[in-house]
Amino acid sequence: MSDYPKRIQIIYAAILSLLLLFVFLPITIGWKIIGALLVLAVSGGLLWRMRRYRRMLALSTTNIEFLAQKLDLLPARQRYRLPILLVVGSAAKDFFPKDLSIAESNIIVSSEAVWIYIDEYSHLPIVYDSLIAKWPDMIGRVGVFLALTPELEDKQGFLIAKLQAFRQSWVDTCRIAKYQLPVYLSTHVGLNSLIYDEQNPLPVYWYQLVDHKLFLLDRYLSPLNNWVNDIKTPSSERERRLRLRPFLNEIQSWIENVVLTTLADTKQPIAKCKPTAIAIYPVNQSIINNNIMQKQWESITTLPLPNNHKIEDSVTPPDSLIKFMPISSPFSPIGSMVCGLITITSIFIIGCLGASFWNNIKLSDQIQNDIRHYHLISMDSYEEKRQALDQLKKDRAVLNRYLAQGEPVRLGMGLYHGQQLLELLNISMSDYVAKPPEPEKIIIKEKEIIMKEPPPVIRLDSLALFESGQSSLKSDSTKTLINALVEMKKQINANPDTGWLVLITGHTDSTGDENKNIQLSFERATAVRNWIIKTSDIPETCFAIQGYGAKKPLVSNDTLEGRAKNRRVEIVLVPQMSNCILANEH
Repeated sequence: MSDYPKRIQIIYAAILSLLLLFVFLPITIGWKIIGALLVLAVSGGLLWRMRRYRRMLALSTTNIEFLAQKLDLLPARQRYRLPILLVVGSAAKDFFPKDLSIAESNIIVSSEAVWIYIDEYSHLPIVYDSLIAKWPDMIGRVGVFLALTPELEDKQGFLIAKLQAFRQSWVDTCRIAKYQLPVYLSTHVGLNSLIYDEQNPLPVYWYQLVDHKLFLLDRYLSPLNNWVNDIKTPSSERERRLRLRPFLNEIQSWIENVVLTTLADTKQPIAKCKPTAIAIYPVNQSIINNNIMQKQWESITTLPLPNNHKIEDSVTPPDSLIKFMPISSPFSPIGSMVCGLITITSIFIIGCLGASFWNNIKLSDQIQNDIRHYHLISMDSYEEKRQALDQLKKDRAVLNRYLAQGEPVRLGMGLYHGQQLLELLNISMSDYVAKPPEPEKIIIKEKEIIMKEPPPVIRLDSLALFESGQSSLKSDSTKTLINALVEMKKQINANPDTGWLVLITGHTDSTGDENKNIQLSFERATAVRNWIIKTSDIPETCFAIQGYGAKKPLVSNDTLEGRAKNRRVEIVLVPQMSNCILANEH
């Protein structure tokens, strides 16, 4: 069979394998190079092996060209409908003329089939492959004809070994053909003495075995018993037919017990070979002494083998036996190639989906680990917190680039979920608080540095602003907040040319979970800042907030009074040259 569909499949599979290696699989470059070398080595080896096999075919099928000449002489309709029979076995050469050239004597074109002689069982796959490579339209029209001469074997064990070898070659041929080739079996046993008569010899008939019964292979497929007991025949001929019948029955029994049993033996781990049709030819010229059939006759009748006379009639192929050979319709090479390419593509897509899923899981794990690391860092570890924030910013930049330009192929295949990761990053980064600057001890006024103490801290009692454990302002906290805002304005107006940073810090007592207290103090500071921004004209950029929890108590937390005093919100005005300079209110 022409191997270009297989070559295309091998090259296509190699290309997709390399694409999967270098684009999708999340492995290091070293493993990618090793994988690529393996792919190239395997595909190159397969292509070299196919080329070597082609050369062997060209050397092993010298008679194919002569077959082309013979087929060209036939009408086109007959050429494309005739079945092809590959004839093998010890009696195979009996069908072919011996006075022609090697190529001519190995091929017969009859009215019902083309008969090709194969000298060795092992050549069956090679000859079949050569035929189909040259004539692809012969696919489904090729069968095998096994012709046996048991009188050329002196040991039954050797015959069984040859039958097993035939069965293996038939299986190999079927594997190449992608369907089971029909098998026809003929057994040539010399019953010449029973047929021979100087005045009136019996006609030489083929006998067919059907459902454990023998039939005359004539136009009507007459039962053997009807042929033997035909009252229209002379009594002398009927007597010879009667003598012939038991021998035919014994040959039938030997075929069923030896040949068919071997071809279907379940001990051989390959497919069973069941002949489509079986025939017996009762004439044979080639025998050896003490052969297995002679032993068979002597064990039953104690008589010698009835093969003492030569009958020179040539053996013609049994066209009527194979006239209705089943025609199969396997996939054409193109159809097989398309199915193979679809299978390879399906495997590639499955591999890409698996690799893409793996890549997306790794991306998600990396970003979630960065977020988890960011949240585990304490809020007062400013430098470490800033480094973790920078990593989150890098992750966000990568996801934004994927969003704008499209995700890489290795993350695609419909499995990319970067939008959800981007939202998670934005939420995590929104609670970052920068390190507040230290209170300055100097201010600059008209290029003159004046040393002075910072403004006093404005302390607000948390119980006046919030319910216990809550971060939402109480409805009656407005008065306290207005007083704090008035005090802030006084301090700002006292230094109108100074830039200020309004630092709002939240504090709790030591009861409860430390992390929850830090978060609660931060949220309370945020609530006070939001109220001041909403109520006053101070912009948001002038504020900094921080939650300290119980880390900076005013007094000891051992008493109720001390813990109540430590629960507070503090507002500090920090002079900053580069921060907000607020206009005086008139």
